[in-house]
Amino acid sequence: MKTIFYGKRISGILSLLPETEYNFEDDMKYNNLSEKQNRKLQKTMGYDRHRFFKSDTYVSKVAIFGLKYMFEKNILKKDDISALIVTTTTPDFLMPATSNLIMSELDLDNSVFCMDTNQQCAGFTNGLLQAFMLLNNNNMKKVVLITGDVLAKNPDRSNTSSYPLSGDAICITIIENCDKNLPIYFHSIIDANKYDALVFPSMGFRVVTEEERKKFASEKYGGYDYLPCVHMDGQAVFQYVMQDVPKYVYETLEFAKTDKGSLNYYFFHQPNKFMVDKLAQKIDVSAEKVPSNVVTFYGNSNSSTIPIAICHNAKDEMLSTDNYKCMLAGFGAGLSYSGIVMNLGEFDFCEMLITTF
Repeated sequence: MKTIFYGKRISGILSLLPETEYNFEDDMKYNNLSEKQNRKLQKTMGYDRHRFFKSDTYVSKVAIFGLKYMFEKNILKKDDISALIVTTTTPDFLMPATSNLIMSELDLDNSVFCMDTNQQCAGFTNGLLQAFMLLNNNNMKKVVLITGDVLAKNPDRSNTSSYPLSGDAICITIIENCDKNLPIYFHSIIDANKYDALVFPSMGFRVVTEEERKKFASEKYGGYDYLPCVHMDGQAVFQYVMQDVPKYVYETLEFAKTDKGSLNYYFFHQPNKFMVDKLAQKIDVSAEKVPSNVVTFYGNSNSSTIPIAICHNAKDEMLSTDNYKCMLAGFGAGLSYSGIVMNLGEFDFCEMLITTF
């Protein structure tokens, strides 16, 4: 899918982080790897620390806190909200939508449009697509995009497959129409035949067969025989990012009629530092333009890694009066890719907040 939007901007991002933080030094005590193996893992993947929400925390609880904070700071007004989009793998309930719960708690006008989408690694960019489409309608003011999960709370620190890279975060991004009629290029690819490279094979209505259970518990998927967690064929995901994603990035640049050297930043989803650094090498872009430190400080927060990368690495630039031409790209579960080329900057706010959750 390829499409172009005009006259829209991101006007602010608030990243909400848990107060509970674990560091890799302590994590090493809980697994069966040798210190040498742990140190190699730490150096290669860029692990240092990550944050986890408490066991009684849920998506709407964090989002409501963040939106009330924005109301109090007068960086967002209730009456300016035309739509709420929640992009998450961990909704409060299967029914109703988490966005409806947020709307109710905040006592928003019943004309506000609410929608949840079950998205993961490409959740931020796909959420922006939804926001841009909504803003093409008459009388739309601001769209609130809420991304992230509470997937990693109560983590099993002995799990060396998915635990070291995991982390929690909820981000709130505000999108609105603007006078500048600059183009926004969106491009997505779905490789659904590779869906089983990254699976959360529990909590759904489909009953996992014994054959599937053995498959996801195999060494290929990390050797962890517990269904209610993420199971990843690490080699398949790595090959996808190294072989397919560079091609898709080039296709996005070609669609946007943009030379790769003219972009100021590439804000990629960050499964780990090693993968993002290798991707930068594959597309022959300097490391300075491709931040890869999100997992180092916060862990892999799924659909929130891109807005966290922006807040952590480019806050001052985003708050300046200049416009920075950037690529945003999410890739992973699905297996899917979605990339956006757009101008960022002139944000009204760009904050990271440690919560008590």
